[in-house]
Amino acid sequence: MEIIKKVVVKQILTDGSKKRLTEQFLSKQYQLNKEIQQLEFVLHKKQKEHKNNPKYQASLKESFNREVAKRKERLRQIELKLGQLESLDLGAEVREGVIQMIEQVEEGDNWEEIMKGTEIVIKDGVVHELRQGGMEDD
Repeated sequence: MEIIKKVVVKQILTDGSKKRLTEQFLSKQYQLNKEIQQLEFVLHKKQKEHKNNPKYQASLKESFNREVAKRKERLRQIELKLGQLESLDLGAEVREGVIQMIEQVEEGDNWEEIMKGTEIVIKDGVVHELRQGGMEDD
């Protein structure tokens, strides 16, 4: 029988990976700023189109403000991650995310061993280490 199991993917920080992560964060930051500007442009355009309907304008402004607030929160998180990345030393492990893998389970297998956490450690785009037996990390 096969089951699906979560696997934590971590990356060892090198000069190259640090630079790549920084570029990714800056790119996301730029994209979010562009989205905020676009939202503000669309809001002003819609408000002009419906200048005789103050109730609609208020509702529109409220919904646009919510969307802008979401993006500003994501910007704040990216700035925090950039600061954390800057303070990390080379060789540190950074969590990339969680993936799923299929694990073969047979009668008589030790369930606790099967369910212990598995980690894949990447260094410069290459699998560096496979770890078994850690804590399950959601």
